[in-house]
Amino acid sequence: MESEGVAIAEQKDRGLKSKALRDIINGSIAGAFGKTIEYPFDTVKVRLQTQDAKVFPTTWSCIKYTYKNEGILRGFFQGIGSPVFGASLENAVLFVSYNQCSQLLERHSKVSPLQQILLSGALAGSCASLVLTPVELVKCKLQVSNLQNSINGVKKPTKIIPTIKTVLQERGFLGLWQGQSGTFIRESFGGVAWFSTYEILKNYLKDRHEDGRDSDTWELLLSGATAGLAYNASIFPADTLKSMMQTENIGLLQCAKRVIATSGIAGFYRGLGITLIRAVPANAAVFYTYESLSKLI
Repeated sequence: MESEGVAIAEQKDRGLKSKALRDIINGSIAGAFGKTIEYPFDTVKVRLQTQDAKVFPTTWSCIKYTYKNEGILRGFFQGIGSPVFGASLENAVLFVSYNQCSQLLERHSKVSPLQQILLSGALAGSCASLVLTPVELVKCKLQVSNLQNSINGVKKPTKIIPTIKTVLQERGFLGLWQGQSGTFIRESFGGVAWFSTYEILKNYLKDRHEDGRDSDTWELLLSGATAGLAYNASIFPADTLKSMMQTENIGLLQCAKRVIATSGIAGFYRGLGITLIRAVPANAAVFYTYESLSKLI
């Protein structure tokens, strides 16, 4: 009996490891796909967050300037390599952390299903912030480098490797985590909003099936899109501060004071419109890709 119990425990352990590996693979692919879709929108968002309203009074003015002066690839897709790699890491960490935490809570605690989702989402976001900050630092610097070079007359690197070298020379290794506090706040609360919205809506739509079948494609897409809207709407002020911290090399409180002094509370929400627009296809793609791959592998 004892040997049988050990064998069952070992089998469960192998199952958890196998599930974790699948989450890493599927999350990586889904993250890279979603980031490619959203990246042009993200470039506009970062420029609106980090530039004064006098430079870009509206979202459309930013889009027109970028297209006219830099074109599509050099303008909207500048620095995409770093975030695609980062999105792969981020989503691998998000899904594996979320699912592993959820399984542990289910087996070893008495929390409710909703509490399980909320706690797992917060942990997943916290873990993801550690790998995401350096990637987003490089991304944000590259997204505004052409702009700074043309408007301010400075010479900023416009490639990934030179940008990383510049950060290391100016601020050392830990300089890659400039903006970590903003990213941690954003991802911790964002993880709760992202996963809880997706799980609650997906399960609600699935429970409406009288035959007990799996979720339809449109239900997964709708749940993912709604989760993206909830995530971005809930954490956008923290994202604005994070973008400023990483492009201006200043602290969280300094960024907050600068935004309030120059634009008031509305300054925390510059770029929200285009961010919500990008959130719909990008997050629908992430969750649908992840769910589809999970069924195949």
